[in-house]
Amino acid sequence: MLPPDFGPEDSEHGRAPIRRVRTIGRRGRPLSLVAAVALFTAFWLCSVGMATWGIARAHEGGHASDIAYIVFWTLAFALLAWRAWRGGRVAIAFMSRAGTLIGALFLAAMVPFTVLFVVEPAGGSVLDFVPYMLPMLFSGAALLTAGLLLRRGEVSRWSGF
Repeated sequence: MLPPDFGPEDSEHGRAPIRRVRTIGRRGRPLSLVAAVALFTAFWLCSVGMATWGIARAHEGGHASDIAYIVFWTLAFALLAWRAWRGGRVAIAFMSRAGTLIGALFLAAMVPFTVLFVVEPAGGSVLDFVPYMLPMLFSGAALLTAGLLLRRGEVSRWSGF
């Protein structure tokens, strides 16, 4: 996260300096909005990639409905992310709450696995879950960060929320 920069012309005698917000693009989107939408998109693409990889590795047929679910929810996510990118107050509020909640749940779900690492003897079956734990840790941190970035003041001022 980048700190705000204060300019010498932004302060008056006896008053606190006015904070400038770093913006990106022609519409002046706050950097925290850009980073949050990028984190949500990266999370979604990784999730879709893992789901598609699981479908490709399954050797039984009949995955047309699974692919249809992936396509439907990807279109729904793309619409939500586009609306947040354009400054939709409801989309920003929803993504903020969902990212904070799901990210915190992902990170809280790591606690039992960590306890299992400590309690179980070396070479146990917990090592089989490591490939699933690392993406969950990174996903939880990314979603929690994105949700908190969308709650910043410059995002709410920019979107009018």
